Amino acid sequence: MPDGTINPGHIVISSAGRDAGHAYVVLGWYKPQTLLVADGRGRKVVSPKKKNVKHVKRHSIANDVVEALAGGLKITDEDIRQALAYSGVPR
Repeated sequence: MPDGTINPGHIVISSAGRDAGHAYVVLGWYKPQTLLVADGRGRKVVSPKKKNVKHVKRHSIANDVVEALAGGLKITDEDIRQALAYSGVPR
């Protein structure tokens, strides 16, 4: 459930599943306990992955993505890749 801990634009690390340890950027909420995440490579913005909020750990915030989402701008896969590259998350 959106409770203020993980919001669109946050960078999260998967802690469960085949993708454990993989970094994603949160694009939004799908259901109360499910996030929509993308990495700009395997999971594109047009087909984000659904990830249970219990199976991710918040890492940092992608400020450029947060500003674009707040301004109603379209996010591209390149924006996501750059945000992950500058976040310092090991890939």
